[in-house]
Amino acid sequence: MPAASRPDARDGVSDEQLVAALRRGELAAFDRLYRRYHVRLFGYVRRYVKERALAEDLFQDVLLTVLRDRTYDPARGRFAPWLFRVARNRCLQEDRMRAVRTRRAALAGSPSTAQVAATNPEQALARADHVQTAMSGLSEAHRQVLVLKQVAELTYAEIATLLGVAEGTVKSRVHAATKSLRARLLELQERERPA
Repeated sequence: MPAASRPDARDGVSDEQLVAALRRGELAAFDRLYRRYHVRLFGYVRRYVKERALAEDLFQDVLLTVLRDRTYDPARGRFAPWLFRVARNRCLQEDRMRAVRTRRAALAGSPSTAQVAATNPEQALARADHVQTAMSGLSEAHRQVLVLKQVAELTYAEIATLLGVAEGTVKSRVHAATKSLRARLLELQERERPA
């Protein structure tokens, strides 16, 4: 059975069938898609932007795109990679907008977004978390493949399609990222041990 028409193991209805139903105006199909992806998708966005409130806003934007957008074509691939590509693009767009706001704030002499965010208690707690600290030390490419593989639970092939690289490249990046993350976590543990 082609990947694009593979039914979901839980209820026998594929994502693509649900998208077709949604396009016919069946909002129950959206509810089913939401239940399938909300945890993984929000986790992906949350790890990308790090701020919970912003992640919630971007998550909602992605969901609105699913409701409105007609560009998804089941003949070109599975729904999940398309969905995570929409989320990735929205996060990248937010990064660009944030960079512009930071530059404008610097020119105007007001505190930057980074300075304001540093006073956020949620971010202070996140920085204390070893995994978050270790992840932030990874390259963007390594961080991205780990989040797509571990949080979004995409296959190597789906990640390759999403990023526009070869599947072997994804496998090597995941391996290198995992190795680097493990080393960083061990380093953080060593620092905390009493002397």
